[in-house]
Amino acid sequence: MRYLLLLVISLLIGLWACEEAPAPTPSSSEAAELPLLSPGQHIGMITGFNPDHPPATEDSIEARWQEALSTGLSVGRLQIDWPELEPAPGQYDEEALRSALQELSAQGLQPFLTLPAYDSDGPVLPADLQGEAMDDPALITRFQQLMDWVIPMLVEEGGWGITIANEPDNFFAERPELAAQIRTFLAESRTHIHGLSPEMAVTVTLNIGNMPASRAEMELLRPEMDIACFNLYGSGLFPIDQPYTAAEIEAEMDAVLDFAPEKAVVFQELGMHSNSNLLNSSEAIQAAFFDTFFSRMQQEPRMRAAFVFQLVDWSPEAIAVLNTTYEEGVPEEFIEQYGAVLASIGLIHYEDGRRKTAWEQVMYWTAAL
Repeated sequence: MRYLLLLVISLLIGLWACEEAPAPTPSSSEAAELPLLSPGQHIGMITGFNPDHPPATEDSIEARWQEALSTGLSVGRLQIDWPELEPAPGQYDEEALRSALQELSAQGLQPFLTLPAYDSDGPVLPADLQGEAMDDPALITRFQQLMDWVIPMLVEEGGWGITIANEPDNFFAERPELAAQIRTFLAESRTHIHGLSPEMAVTVTLNIGNMPASRAEMELLRPEMDIACFNLYGSGLFPIDQPYTAAEIEAEMDAVLDFAPEKAVVFQELGMHSNSNLLNSSEAIQAAFFDTFFSRMQQEPRMRAAFVFQLVDWSPEAIAVLNTTYEEGVPEEFIEQYGAVLASIGLIHYEDGRRKTAWEQVMYWTAAL
């Protein structure tokens, strides 16, 4: 969700001229067919980011999670940062990754790993690599050394894919040269990962909202992506309080399919808020978003997996922490509205764990798919 702030800033800055870059060399891969993922289409979900919950909400989270597992939840998504795994050069906290992967695999969920060296708000690098370009050979070598133990562990725990950047396209409008750097990082990392596991799908996650401003830069990455991976939400930014219609939701899905017509598709984040007081949404609109999305997904076999963002609304404490990270000059109206999005993005209420209408829709489609 951090992509929203960056998208606002980049759109205000406007488009810069795109520097010409050599075309990447397409490469085929066993991983493009997702052989490590069970056949068919899959739904996953993340719980959320709150530090704690009221007792009734904790009980509801546990009950809803078990219900989702018994209904057919089949994939899990884990996000962890490079500095967490390599706190000092060449020193790795392998247990941090293994325990998290085992928590998913023990529940019968096939893991998809989000390990972004470049995230929606910038680079996520170990301290000694801060400031290095993403195509710097030393940085790429260090990441490959990280992959030497990450990938075997991911395979061992039933993992099927890894994304190594999350929404770097947030910056392409203001830094068009970044696309070529990310492409080099992706291409060399992907080659190395395939040397460790030819069937492991390697990709980067893109933001469909950046397509109008940065499609050319995004397309530079496409040949080096085993699968297309996108984040998709049920409302935009201009205005933030205008939920998408069913036709607009399907148009965004069409844009993803058109972007990579030959590739399997994964939706790393799939979400819609339900705020009525400030944002003109509702529980019914939230439920309709998921119904529209999954109904269309069922018709498109290339759409192999989608991860719901998320089970429980953000807490006031979590939103307050986020509000301290905004750059000076961000409009207060946007901060208030974005907080309202997060406070209603879940399928259950933070305050008491009550299920929203969308919960039943997501469970219906979890069983159907």
